[in-house]
Amino acid sequence: MKQKIIAIVGDSGTGKSTLAAYIERELGIRQLVSHTTRPMREDERNGVGHYFVTEDDMPPRSRMLAYTHFGGNHYWVDLRELRNDPIVTYVIDEKGLMMLMEEYSDAFDIIPILIRLAPALRLADGIPADRIQRDRCRVHIEEAQYAHIFDNNGPLNEFLYNVKTTLWNLKDR
Repeated sequence: MKQKIIAIVGDSGTGKSTLAAYIERELGIRQLVSHTTRPMREDERNGVGHYFVTEDDMPPRSRMLAYTHFGGNHYWVDLRELRNDPIVTYVIDEKGLMMLMEEYSDAFDIIPILIRLAPALRLADGIPADRIQRDRCRVHIEEAQYAHIFDNNGPLNEFLYNVKTTLWNLKDR
């Protein structure tokens, strides 16, 4: 049986990282921690969601599960991060997801999910303008390519519960 990777995609501020942390806490599905060369934000901690590194720390491409260059920064997961978990989550952008599916779909069962948030809610939630602007450069994948699409437009607890209910069956398959 192939290892499953739940690949979580969505614009900035849609709840990807919140969802991955919730899935880990509620379902015991570990989140892969990516490496990035972007600066750490005020509310972040190294090793939680990302390892913050320099370009000099980048390994050869052969050691990267997926790689993307987004917003002027590099992002990747070291293949050693996979270990032997039967299922993991991975917060990734569209370019990284495309690379993951092209290069590793034979090795892993990749389950892409899209998180959406209404534009007005992103503004109301105080997502910084530079992050919203940066999202305009994202590659977009046809919605039919996603195994699941979730809208995060209501109460957060409802969104998280709906995703948990949908993903629960994946855990033991």
